[in-house]
This record gives sequence, C-alpha cells and structure tokens, in this order.
Amino acid sequence: MKKLLTLFSFGVLLTFFSCFKQEDIPTFEEQLERDLAAIDAYLAQNSITALQDPNNLIRYVIHEEGDGSSPGLSNCVTTSYKGKLFNGNVFDQNSNISFPLNGVIAGWQVGMQQLNKGDSATLYIPSGLGYGRQGIGSIPGNANLIFNVRLKNIGTVYNNSTGSCN
Repeated sequence: MKKLLTLFSFGVLLTFFSCFKQEDIPTFEEQLERDLAAIDAYLAQNSITALQDPNNLIRYVIHEEGDGSSPGLSNCVTTSYKGKLFNGNVFDQNSNISFPLNGVIAGWQVGMQQLNKGDSATLYIPSGLGYGRQGIGSIPGNANLIFNVRLKNIGTVYNNSTGSCN
C-alpha cells in the first residue's frame, strides 16, 4: 500500500509540474539575432552610424583615430573605458588598466581587434558576447552593453607584478 501511495503521489506531482510551460531558452544564434536587432534599433533611434566587425558580431563607432597597429588575441592591452547599459546606467569604468585581451569578455576580444593603438571608440556588444543569460553584479541577464574605450597601448606580455603590458 505504501508503494502504491508513493507511486500515486509521484504521478500526481509529475502531472502537476508538466502543466507548467518550460521557458524557451534561445540558442546563442537566436539571442544574437535578437540582440543585434535591438542594437541596430538603438543606433537608428539615436542617429548613430556604426561599423560592424567582419563576422557581424558587434557594432562600433570610432571617434578618434590613432596611428598604431591593432592588437591580436595574444596581446596585452592598456585601455581606459566606461561600461554602461542601454538605459545609461554606468556599471564599471577605469582610466588606466592593462590586461591580456584573451582574458576578457568575447565582445571586447572582437571589438578591440577592430581598433588601432590610440583609437577612441564606442563598442556595442550583444549580451551573448558580454555576460549572457545570467548577467553579473548590476548587469542583468541578456543585457546588451555599451563601452566607451580608448586603446592606449598594445604589449606582448602582461606583467602580473606591475599590472602592465610590456
């Protein structure tokens, strides 16, 4: 009798929970398509003409052109930046920070490779190349990001003890 009651209870719970519709979680490509449509709408609404990287992953605007070379993923970069959400809320900023390019969010990896040393630009990064579905800290899930950046220097090695590029 106890087994029958347990099976019955399990069946009732299974039936109950199967009534709830599971949330449709988009694939990376589906979310990217949604994000790029939202970014493009934002750009159009604000009369911003942006470039896109060769793989159509991010949008960016160069404000001041430098005269140096572009970094690769294996490089270390020194930059200043301000990161904000599309509603204007600033979530992070730094005036002089160095880091290996391959150690940051994918949107930065793509975006910084479009710039030359000395460039000042704005990067428009889709959520999947930022902090994704989960978000982080004050950045909500599926948040598209805006970064105002200046690429100050490109190095080959990140020095942990000094926090700089050599």
